[in-house]
Amino acid sequence: GEGQALWVLGSFFDIKAGAHETGGSLAVVEMTYLPGKPGAPPHRHNCGEATYVLEGPIRYHIEDQVVDAEPGDFLFFPEGTLEWMENPTSRPARALVIYDRTEIIDFFNEIGEAATSRTLPTPAAKEPDLATVAAVASRHGLEIVPPTSR
Repeated sequence: GEGQALWVLGSFFDIKAGAHETGGSLAVVEMTYLPGKPGAPPHRHNCGEATYVLEGPIRYHIEDQVVDAEPGDFLFFPEGTLEWMENPTSRPARALVIYDRTEIIDFFNEIGEAATSRTLPTPAAKEPDLATVAAVASRHGLEIVPPTSR
């Protein structure tokens, strides 16, 4: 309960470690995803990502593959991998995600909001504006990939 708590695109992010705690080497985030919702739009980023599923399953879309990852599963996405995830269940899902560059936390801070409780946010009445998300993402080394580009 000591990490920075954010609500990011309908999910709860508990930032466990960033540049200060890792000497600029890693970002470690525990992510909790809403039931029946995507955790992120399709994207690529300029860093590697390692994911350990804590509670799930979580469905990962990796390039042209779909992987239903269960608790205890470990996945690695090299820099530039097209990926996105969704929670296909009726219960929250959680993963511990480690990035090999800490700048991704700047994106989370800009696109997210400080969580007023360490819980999932109330579901939004409307989907986030992906054009705005994509513009912010591009400033932080991420590319949001529209459906027509996949």
